[in-house]
Amino acid sequence: MCKEIAELYETDSAATGDHVDVNSTNLAIENYEQAAELFGMEDSKSQQSQCLAKVAELSSAQLDPPDLGRAAHIYEDLGRGCLESNLLKYNAKGYFLQAIFCFLAMGDSIAAQQALQRYQSIDFTFSDSREGKFCAALTQCLEEFDTEGFATACFEYDRISKLDPWKTTLLVKVKRSIEEQTDGGIAIGEHAEDGDDVDLT
Repeated sequence: MCKEIAELYETDSAATGDHVDVNSTNLAIENYEQAAELFGMEDSKSQQSQCLAKVAELSSAQLDPPDLGRAAHIYEDLGRGCLESNLLKYNAKGYFLQAIFCFLAMGDSIAAQQALQRYQSIDFTFSDSREGKFCAALTQCLEEFDTEGFATACFEYDRISKLDPWKTTLLVKVKRSIEEQTDGGIAIGEHAEDGDDVDLT
């Protein structure tokens, strides 16, 4: 029931057009958290993970300001949980990628680099995976304020694994922060705010 209530609040927050209803988003997050706790008590790991992933998604994308730190830690915990199961261990890379995106969107290249090293140490397949290489490239681009390298990395990854709206939104934040720090303008951010198509290249 808590999960269903959360879904209703989430739908309600998105039904206001371009404006996100922050109150409905907060209520959705609270109910997803409660649902995750209850599913955890019943040892329903899959349902618990789904609800926690929703908390992270809403916290990072629909709150103003977004709670990227909280989302990053949730995604990291979900990734670690996946590594404990032979059936789910391949899903860990996706969660680690989302966690890195959150750190990068915060403009914290040091935290992103530290997280990348953690994930490489606990998941020996991460470094050579497409997700791991993408994270390493993006982290390096943020450290070096390299907008061209950033665009190239996004383009190459998107050719194989399409970037969903959540990932695109966070990548726009990262690219905007690089451009601002290099006085390169914020055209991509302006397009995103105007509701135009986002071109990360």
